[in-house]
Amino acid sequence: MPALSGEPLGEVPFMSVRFLFPLSFSALLVLSACSDEPQTVRETDNATADEDEDPPAEPDDDETAAKPDASRPRLDASRPDTGTTPPVDDPDDVDDAGNTPPTSTADGGADAAKPQTDGGGGGGGNGECCDDGDCVCHGDVPSQLTSMNGPYKTASYSVGAGCIHYPTDAEPPFAAVTVSDGFGGSGGCGFSQTGNWGPLYASWGIVTMIVNTTGGDQPNTRGMKLLTGVAAFKTENEKSGSPLEGKLAGRYGTSGFSMGGGGTSYASRDGEDLKSSVAIMPWGPVRSGVDVPTLVICGSSDTIASCASHGNGLYAGISNDVPKMRVTVTSGHAGQPGAGSGRSGQIGLAFQKVYLEGDTRWRPLLVSAMSNETNIK
Repeated sequence: MPALSGEPLGEVPFMSVRFLFPLSFSALLVLSACSDEPQTVRETDNATADEDEDPPAEPDDDETAAKPDASRPRLDASRPDTGTTPPVDDPDDVDDAGNTPPTSTADGGADAAKPQTDGGGGGGGNGECCDDGDCVCHGDVPSQLTSMNGPYKTASYSVGAGCIHYPTDAEPPFAAVTVSDGFGGSGGCGFSQTGNWGPLYASWGIVTMIVNTTGGDQPNTRGMKLLTGVAAFKTENEKSGSPLEGKLAGRYGTSGFSMGGGGTSYASRDGEDLKSSVAIMPWGPVRSGVDVPTLVICGSSDTIASCASHGNGLYAGISNDVPKMRVTVTSGHAGQPGAGSGRSGQIGLAFQKVYLEGDTRWRPLLVSAMSNETNIK
Protein backbone atom coordinates (compact mmCIF):
# COMPACT_ATOMS: atom_id res chain seq x y z
CA MET A 1 0.00 0.00 0.00
CA PRO A 2 1.52 3.44 -0.86
CA ALA A 3 2.26 5.78 2.01
CA LEU A 4 0.43 9.08 2.39
CA SER A 5 3.42 11.08 1.17
CA GLY A 6 4.43 8.68 -1.59
CA GLU A 7 7.29 7.22 0.48
CA PRO A 8 7.29 3.69 1.90
CA LEU A 9 5.33 3.41 5.12
CA GLY A 10 7.57 0.69 6.49
CA GLU A 11 6.29 -2.07 8.68
CA VAL A 12 2.60 -1.57 9.53
CA PRO A 13 0.98 -3.82 12.16
CA PHE A 14 -1.89 -6.01 10.98
CA MET A 15 -4.39 -4.17 13.25
CA SER A 16 -3.48 -0.80 11.70
CA VAL A 17 -3.95 -2.12 8.16
CA ARG A 18 -7.21 -3.81 9.05
CA PHE A 19 -8.78 -0.52 10.18
CA LEU A 20 -7.48 1.74 7.42
CA PHE A 21 -10.12 0.96 4.77
CA PRO A 22 -13.20 1.04 7.06
CA LEU A 23 -12.21 4.52 8.23
CA SER A 24 -11.93 5.75 4.66
CA PHE A 25 -15.35 4.30 3.83
CA SER A 26 -16.81 5.96 6.95
CA ALA A 27 -15.33 9.28 5.94
CA LEU A 28 -17.19 8.99 2.61
CA LEU A 29 -20.43 8.37 4.49
CA VAL A 30 -19.86 11.55 6.53
CA LEU A 31 -19.22 13.68 3.48
CA SER A 32 -22.40 12.42 1.78
CA ALA A 33 -24.50 12.86 4.95
CA CYS A 34 -23.69 16.48 5.81
CA SER A 35 -25.05 19.52 4.01
CA ASP A 36 -24.88 23.27 4.35
CA GLU A 37 -28.51 23.57 5.47
CA PRO A 38 -29.43 22.86 9.11
CA GLN A 39 -30.94 19.41 9.60
CA THR A 40 -32.15 18.98 13.17
CA VAL A 41 -32.13 15.37 14.32
CA ARG A 42 -34.11 13.65 17.03
CA GLU A 43 -33.22 13.85 20.67
CA THR A 44 -32.00 10.63 22.21
CA ASP A 45 -31.90 9.10 25.67
CA ASN A 46 -29.36 9.79 28.39
CA ALA A 47 -27.44 6.52 28.19
CA THR A 48 -23.71 6.87 27.68
CA ALA A 49 -21.39 4.57 25.74
CA ASP A 50 -18.23 3.18 27.28
CA GLU A 51 -15.26 4.40 25.23
CA ASP A 52 -12.65 3.47 27.82
CA GLU A 53 -11.17 0.44 26.09
CA ASP A 54 -7.52 0.85 25.22
CA PRO A 55 -6.76 0.65 21.49
CA PRO A 56 -4.62 -2.13 20.02
CA ALA A 57 -0.90 -1.64 20.51
CA GLU A 58 0.60 0.70 17.95
CA PRO A 59 4.26 1.25 17.11
CA ASP A 60 6.02 4.44 18.06
CA ASP A 61 5.04 7.23 15.68
CA ASP A 62 8.67 7.81 14.71
CA GLU A 63 8.88 4.26 13.30
CA THR A 64 5.80 4.30 11.03
CA ALA A 65 5.57 7.96 10.14
CA ALA A 66 5.12 9.21 6.61
CA LYS A 67 6.18 12.72 5.69
CA PRO A 68 3.41 15.32 5.40
CA ASP A 69 2.25 16.54 2.02
CA ALA A 70 3.86 19.93 1.48
CA SER A 71 0.91 20.97 -0.69
CA ARG A 72 -1.51 21.00 2.26
CA PRO A 73 -2.57 24.49 3.38
CA ARG A 74 -1.15 25.89 6.57
CA LEU A 75 -2.42 28.36 9.12
CA ASP A 76 0.65 30.46 8.44
CA ALA A 77 2.73 29.52 5.44
CA SER A 78 5.77 31.20 7.00
CA ARG A 79 5.75 28.65 9.83
CA PRO A 80 6.95 25.06 9.35
CA ASP A 81 4.63 22.07 9.57
CA THR A 82 4.66 19.95 12.74
CA GLY A 83 6.47 16.85 11.68
CA THR A 84 5.33 13.54 10.35
CA THR A 85 2.13 11.60 10.12
CA PRO A 86 1.45 9.17 13.01
CA PRO A 87 -0.28 5.80 12.73
CA VAL A 88 -4.03 5.94 12.10
CA ASP A 89 -5.86 6.76 15.34
CA ASP A 90 -7.64 3.63 16.46
CA PRO A 91 -11.31 3.33 15.40
CA ASP A 92 -12.16 1.47 18.62
CA ASP A 93 -12.33 4.93 20.20
CA VAL A 94 -15.17 5.92 17.86
CA ASP A 95 -18.82 5.80 18.87
CA ASP A 96 -20.19 2.46 17.64
CA ALA A 97 -23.62 4.08 17.21
CA GLY A 98 -22.35 5.96 14.16
CA ASN A 99 -22.01 9.22 16.11
CA THR A 100 -25.66 9.70 16.87
CA PRO A 101 -24.40 10.04 20.42
CA PRO A 102 -26.63 9.81 23.49
CA THR A 103 -28.12 13.10 24.65
CA SER A 104 -29.94 14.10 27.78
CA THR A 105 -33.72 14.04 28.10
CA ALA A 106 -33.65 15.53 31.58
CA ASP A 107 -36.16 18.30 32.14
CA GLY A 108 -34.38 21.64 31.89
CA GLY A 109 -35.49 25.24 32.00
CA ALA A 110 -37.88 26.78 29.50
CA ASP A 111 -36.38 27.72 26.15
CA ALA A 112 -36.23 31.49 26.44
CA ALA A 113 -34.88 32.54 23.05
CA LYS A 114 -33.76 36.01 24.02
CA PRO A 115 -31.91 37.74 21.18
CA GLN A 116 -28.27 38.26 22.09
CA THR A 117 -25.51 40.08 20.27
CA ASP A 118 -22.45 38.04 19.38
CA GLY A 119 -19.52 39.79 20.96
CA GLY A 120 -17.18 38.57 18.23
CA GLY A 121 -14.99 36.71 20.71
CA GLY A 122 -14.84 39.47 23.29
CA GLY A 123 -16.93 37.60 25.85
CA GLY A 124 -20.31 38.29 27.28
CA GLY A 125 -22.95 36.75 29.47
CA ASN A 126 -25.35 37.33 32.31
CA GLY A 127 -22.74 37.64 35.05
CA GLU A 128 -24.48 35.49 37.67
CA CYS A 129 -21.63 33.03 38.23
CA CYS A 130 -18.57 35.30 38.35
CA ASP A 131 -17.58 38.51 40.09
CA ASP A 132 -16.88 40.69 37.06
CA GLY A 133 -19.94 39.76 34.97
CA ASP A 134 -17.85 38.38 32.08
CA CYS A 135 -19.40 34.91 32.10
CA VAL A 136 -22.36 32.78 31.03
CA CYS A 137 -24.02 30.44 33.51
CA HIS A 138 -25.89 27.20 32.87
CA GLY A 139 -26.99 24.51 35.28
CA ASP A 140 -26.18 23.87 38.91
CA VAL A 141 -22.65 22.96 39.87
CA PRO A 142 -22.30 19.24 40.73
CA SER A 143 -20.87 18.19 44.07
CA GLN A 144 -17.94 16.51 42.34
CA LEU A 145 -16.31 16.28 38.92
CA THR A 146 -18.61 14.59 36.42
CA SER A 147 -18.64 13.25 32.88
CA MET A 148 -22.37 12.48 33.03
CA ASN A 149 -24.71 14.40 30.75
CA GLY A 150 -26.10 17.59 32.25
CA PRO A 151 -29.64 18.92 32.74
CA TYR A 152 -30.43 20.01 29.17
CA LYS A 153 -31.88 18.19 26.19
CA THR A 154 -29.80 18.44 23.03
CA ALA A 155 -30.15 18.21 19.26
CA SER A 156 -27.71 18.40 16.36
CA TYR A 157 -27.57 19.57 12.76
CA SER A 158 -25.04 19.86 9.94
CA VAL A 159 -23.43 22.93 8.41
CA GLY A 160 -20.59 23.11 5.92
CA ALA A 161 -17.93 23.29 8.64
CA GLY A 162 -19.18 20.37 10.74
CA CYS A 163 -21.86 18.98 13.06
CA ILE A 164 -23.35 21.34 15.67
CA HIS A 165 -24.72 20.05 18.98
CA TYR A 166 -26.75 22.52 21.03
CA PRO A 167 -29.04 22.61 24.08
CA THR A 168 -32.72 22.88 23.19
CA ASP A 169 -34.16 23.90 26.58
CA ALA A 170 -31.45 26.11 28.10
CA GLU A 171 -31.58 29.88 28.24
CA PRO A 172 -29.12 31.68 25.95
CA PRO A 173 -26.57 33.15 25.52
CA PHE A 174 -24.20 30.23 24.95
CA ALA A 175 -20.46 29.78 24.71
CA ALA A 176 -19.29 27.59 21.81
CA VAL A 177 -16.37 25.25 21.13
CA THR A 178 -15.07 23.47 18.02
CA VAL A 179 -13.59 19.95 18.30
CA SER A 180 -11.41 18.02 15.81
CA ASP A 181 -10.83 14.30 15.31
CA GLY A 182 -7.33 12.89 14.97
CA PHE A 183 -5.53 11.28 12.02
CA GLY A 184 -7.90 9.12 9.99
CA GLY A 185 -11.00 10.77 11.47
CA SER A 186 -13.44 12.88 9.47
CA GLY A 187 -15.56 14.43 12.23
CA GLY A 188 -19.03 15.73 11.37
CA CYS A 189 -22.32 14.08 12.29
CA GLY A 190 -21.24 10.56 11.32
CA PHE A 191 -18.45 8.22 12.37
CA SER A 192 -16.25 10.26 14.73
CA GLN A 193 -13.39 9.80 17.18
CA THR A 194 -14.58 12.72 19.35
CA GLY A 195 -18.36 12.69 18.77
CA ASN A 196 -19.42 12.18 22.38
CA TRP A 197 -17.99 15.54 23.42
CA GLY A 198 -20.80 17.18 21.43
CA PRO A 199 -23.78 15.97 23.46
CA LEU A 200 -21.81 16.09 26.74
CA TYR A 201 -20.91 19.77 26.40
CA ALA A 202 -24.31 20.69 24.91
CA SER A 203 -26.15 19.01 27.79
CA TRP A 204 -24.31 21.41 30.11
CA GLY A 205 -25.15 24.47 27.99
CA ILE A 206 -22.06 24.68 25.74
CA VAL A 207 -22.71 24.66 21.97
CA THR A 208 -20.24 22.29 20.27
CA MET A 209 -19.16 21.63 16.68
CA ILE A 210 -17.37 18.44 15.64
CA VAL A 211 -15.58 19.91 12.62
CA ASN A 212 -15.35 18.21 9.24
CA THR A 213 -11.83 17.11 8.34
CA THR A 214 -10.11 14.83 5.87
CA GLY A 215 -8.37 11.83 7.40
CA GLY A 216 -4.84 12.96 6.58
CA ASP A 217 -5.08 16.61 7.69
CA GLN A 218 -1.92 17.67 9.48
CA PRO A 219 -2.21 19.51 12.84
CA ASN A 220 -1.83 22.96 11.28
CA THR A 221 -4.63 22.23 8.80
CA ARG A 222 -6.86 20.90 11.57
CA GLY A 223 -6.18 24.10 13.48
CA MET A 224 -7.32 26.11 10.47
CA LYS A 225 -10.52 24.05 10.27
CA LEU A 226 -11.17 24.59 13.98
CA LEU A 227 -11.01 28.34 13.34
CA THR A 228 -13.24 27.92 10.27
CA GLY A 229 -15.74 26.33 12.64
CA VAL A 230 -15.56 29.35 14.94
CA ALA A 231 -16.30 31.58 11.93
CA ALA A 232 -19.26 29.33 11.08
CA PHE A 233 -20.63 29.79 14.61
CA LYS A 234 -20.58 33.56 14.10
CA THR A 235 -22.46 33.10 10.82
CA GLU A 236 -25.06 30.88 12.50
CA ASN A 237 -25.59 33.52 15.17
CA GLU A 238 -26.54 36.05 12.48
CA LYS A 239 -28.41 33.66 10.16
CA SER A 240 -32.17 33.96 10.01
CA GLY A 241 -33.84 30.68 10.90
CA SER A 242 -30.74 29.11 12.42
CA PRO A 243 -31.30 27.26 15.71
CA LEU A 244 -28.52 29.49 17.07
CA GLU A 245 -29.79 32.80 15.72
CA GLY A 246 -29.02 35.49 18.28
CA LYS A 247 -28.05 32.95 20.94
CA LEU A 248 -24.23 33.01 21.04
CA ALA A 249 -22.32 35.07 23.60
CA GLY A 250 -19.16 35.60 21.55
CA ARG A 251 -17.15 33.25 23.78
CA TYR A 252 -15.31 30.65 21.67
CA GLY A 253 -12.82 27.85 22.29
CA THR A 254 -11.19 24.97 20.42
CA SER A 255 -10.32 21.37 21.24
CA GLY A 256 -9.10 18.23 19.53
CA PHE A 257 -7.74 14.70 19.82
CA SER A 258 -4.36 13.44 18.61
CA MET A 259 -3.61 15.43 15.41
CA GLY A 260 -6.69 17.46 16.32
CA GLY A 261 -5.05 18.05 19.71
CA GLY A 262 -2.05 19.40 17.86
CA GLY A 263 -4.53 21.42 15.79
CA THR A 264 -6.06 23.12 18.82
CA SER A 265 -2.60 24.39 19.79
CA TYR A 266 -2.25 25.95 16.33
CA ALA A 267 -5.70 27.50 16.59
CA SER A 268 -5.00 28.90 20.05
CA ARG A 269 -1.73 30.38 18.80
CA ASP A 270 -3.09 31.88 15.56
CA GLY A 271 -6.74 32.60 16.43
CA GLU A 272 -8.02 35.75 18.08
CA ASP A 273 -9.91 36.17 21.34
CA LEU A 274 -10.28 32.46 22.11
CA LYS A 275 -11.17 31.58 25.69
CA SER A 276 -9.99 27.97 26.00
CA SER A 277 -8.08 25.10 24.40
CA VAL A 278 -8.36 21.42 25.39
CA ALA A 279 -5.68 19.25 23.77
CA ILE A 280 -6.60 15.55 24.15
CA MET A 281 -3.48 13.38 23.77
CA PRO A 282 -2.13 15.91 21.24
CA TRP A 283 0.16 14.82 18.41
CA GLY A 284 2.47 17.42 16.86
CA PRO A 285 1.43 20.52 18.84
CA VAL A 286 3.25 23.83 18.70
CA ARG A 287 5.72 24.47 21.50
CA SER A 288 5.54 28.24 21.78
CA GLY A 289 3.26 31.20 21.19
CA VAL A 290 0.09 29.86 22.86
CA ASP A 291 -1.57 32.47 25.07
CA VAL A 292 -4.98 30.79 25.54
CA PRO A 293 -5.85 28.89 28.76
CA THR A 294 -4.93 25.30 27.89
CA LEU A 295 -5.67 21.83 29.28
CA VAL A 296 -3.43 18.98 28.11
CA ILE A 297 -4.85 15.46 28.64
CA CYS A 298 -2.42 12.54 28.38
CA GLY A 299 -2.99 8.77 28.26
CA SER A 300 -1.02 6.61 30.71
CA SER A 301 -0.46 3.87 28.11
CA ASP A 302 -0.57 6.02 24.98
CA THR A 303 2.13 4.81 22.58
CA ILE A 304 1.11 7.10 19.71
CA ALA A 305 1.17 10.57 21.29
CA SER A 306 2.68 10.21 24.73
CA CYS A 307 3.04 13.35 26.79
CA ALA A 308 6.79 12.72 26.98
CA SER A 309 7.02 13.07 23.20
CA HIS A 310 4.26 15.62 22.51
CA GLY A 311 2.09 17.07 25.31
CA ASN A 312 4.89 18.03 27.69
CA GLY A 313 6.44 20.31 25.08
CA LEU A 314 3.13 22.09 24.55
CA TYR A 315 2.60 22.59 28.28
CA ALA A 316 6.17 23.79 28.91
CA GLY A 317 6.00 26.24 26.01
CA ILE A 318 3.00 28.09 27.45
CA SER A 319 3.93 31.10 29.55
CA ASN A 320 3.40 30.77 33.28
CA ASP A 321 1.08 33.77 33.27
CA VAL A 322 -1.38 31.82 31.08
CA PRO A 323 -3.66 29.35 32.95
CA LYS A 324 -2.60 25.80 32.08
CA MET A 325 -3.02 22.27 33.38
CA ARG A 326 -1.64 18.85 32.41
CA VAL A 327 -3.33 15.64 33.57
CA THR A 328 -2.89 11.93 32.86
CA VAL A 329 -5.84 9.54 32.59
CA THR A 330 -5.59 5.75 32.75
CA SER A 331 -6.04 5.05 29.06
CA GLY A 332 -4.40 4.33 25.76
CA HIS A 333 -4.75 6.67 22.79
CA ALA A 334 -8.44 7.61 23.13
CA GLY A 335 -10.38 10.73 22.13
CA GLN A 336 -13.80 10.36 23.74
CA PRO A 337 -14.78 11.85 27.13
CA GLY A 338 -15.23 8.31 28.52
CA ALA A 339 -11.45 7.68 28.41
CA GLY A 340 -9.93 6.91 31.78
CA SER A 341 -13.30 5.80 33.22
CA GLY A 342 -14.71 9.21 32.35
CA ARG A 343 -11.86 11.23 33.84
CA SER A 344 -11.09 12.84 30.48
CA GLY A 345 -14.66 14.14 30.30
CA GLN A 346 -14.69 15.21 33.94
CA ILE A 347 -11.68 17.48 33.70
CA GLY A 348 -12.43 18.64 30.15
CA LEU A 349 -15.94 19.76 31.15
CA ALA A 350 -14.75 21.54 34.29
CA PHE A 351 -12.01 23.34 32.34
CA GLN A 352 -14.49 24.54 29.70
CA LYS A 353 -16.89 25.73 32.40
CA VAL A 354 -14.21 27.80 34.11
CA TYR A 355 -12.45 29.27 31.06
CA LEU A 356 -14.84 29.02 28.11
CA GLU A 357 -17.96 30.06 30.02
CA GLY A 358 -16.14 31.97 32.76
CA ASP A 359 -18.18 30.18 35.46
CA THR A 360 -16.03 30.51 38.58
CA ARG A 361 -18.37 28.23 40.56
CA TRP A 362 -16.63 25.29 38.85
CA ARG A 363 -13.09 26.45 39.78
CA PRO A 364 -12.91 24.53 43.10
CA LEU A 365 -13.76 21.31 41.25
CA LEU A 366 -11.10 21.98 38.61
CA VAL A 367 -8.49 22.84 41.23
CA SER A 368 -9.32 19.64 43.13
CA ALA A 369 -8.52 17.48 40.09
CA MET A 370 -5.35 15.44 40.46
CA SER A 371 -3.03 17.01 37.90
CA ASN A 372 0.56 16.35 36.91
CA GLU A 373 1.26 20.06 36.91
CA THR A 374 -0.74 23.28 36.83
CA ASN A 375 -0.55 26.96 37.68
CA ILE A 376 -4.29 27.19 38.35
CA LYS A 377 -5.09 28.02 41.98
